[in-house]
Amino acid sequence: MILVTGATGHVGRAVVSRLVSSGQEVAALVRKPEAAQKRLPREAALRVGDYEDASALKAAFAGIDRLVLISSDGAADTVTRHHANAIAAAAAAGVHHITFTSIIDIGETSPFYYAPAYRNAERRLAACGVPSTILRCGLYSDFILDTWLAPASGELALPAGQGLVAPVSRGDVAAAVAAAAAGADTSRALYTITGDRPLGFDEIAACYSEATAQPLHYRSCALGDYLASASARLDEPWPQAFSSLCASIAEGRYASTSSDFTALTGKPPESFRDFLVRAVFGVLTKG
Repeated sequence: MILVTGATGHVGRAVVSRLVSSGQEVAALVRKPEAAQKRLPREAALRVGDYEDASALKAAFAGIDRLVLISSDGAADTVTRHHANAIAAAAAAGVHHITFTSIIDIGETSPFYYAPAYRNAERRLAACGVPSTILRCGLYSDFILDTWLAPASGELALPAGQGLVAPVSRGDVAAAVAAAAAGADTSRALYTITGDRPLGFDEIAACYSEATAQPLHYRSCALGDYLASASARLDEPWPQAFSSLCASIAEGRYASTSSDFTALTGKPPESFRDFLVRAVFGVLTKG
């Protein structure tokens, strides 16, 4: 059996659905089973647990062969604790393999707010005694759209300089995770999941303009200006997280691409342009 944590989130829910569709025996870790039943395939068994409750996690992981550990969210110290609890519980429960969703920027000198949390998780996985496969994921296309593009009005001002990113959709990340978790060969320890082409924010803004018919141009701004603006409208830790992410992008830490998605799934990743067209068409259809 494969158990997926974070099963009601965007990526977790898609991973569960893909695994069920491929005929896998799947369990989903949820906090509120009544609500989860409405959002997950009926074939998925529900197990109740919370990243904060180590003993509940161990009980939920009992009898599980493979664990898909979808990364947590929130303040960095909370994320670090959640990952540590889940990894320790998996080892204690006798899980045979862990697939973990990490990020591509975990460098020791990275300015990114979350880099230490993911670096800590990868080190814990290496030391826990359970074989693991890590998928280091690039910046989500969905995040770029929802957090930066959609709220912008005419101008996208970010402290990202001329840095490049290779966006990858949540759907493609879920496809890669499901393929890695269900694969017959789980010996490979690391995959890097990105889009197939690095883009500057000038081109990202142009793609958005084309897809929405709403003019948008990119302006590189000062880090302090962005932080002040974000702090006026967002709760912590997001102003610090987003500004430090931009600093990391400006340093070139998100510019690389990888063919690992195709190696796992047998198809190319969705381009950012195609993602935007699909996302915008979906909004218009719902409207």
